[in-house]
Amino acid sequence: MGDVKESFKRMRQMDFADRFYDLLLASDLKTRALFHHTDFATQKKALIDGIYVLIDYSEGGPLGRMSINRLGEKHNRDHMNVPAELYPIWADCFIRALSEKDPAFSPDLEKQWREVLKPGIDHMISAY
Repeated sequence: MGDVKESFKRMRQMDFADRFYDLLLASDLKTRALFHHTDFATQKKALIDGIYVLIDYSEGGPLGRMSINRLGEKHNRDHMNVPAELYPIWADCFIRALSEKDPAFSPDLEKQWREVLKPGIDHMISAY
């Protein structure tokens, strides 16, 4: 987990969110539609906060559990209506942006990140 946390620190110092959203919005028409009226300055901060939540959730932290439950409800079919098939696209765009922006990116770091992201993404899908 130490490598992921160090990567997260680096991510916060670069224009990661800009590249991530460029990739995400170009990835799928459904995704682009979900962000039609989005204030991206606020959304970029929410992305970094959400990544922190995913890290904490994967470690079993109480803040992560509480926050992932709220995020799951916010993104479910009754609210933002983010369907399950978009989460793997989100993860792939995350990894791609990270591979482009993190100078310490490696196949091992990708594996670690995917292991960290998986529990939270699985929860988000189950909350749909």
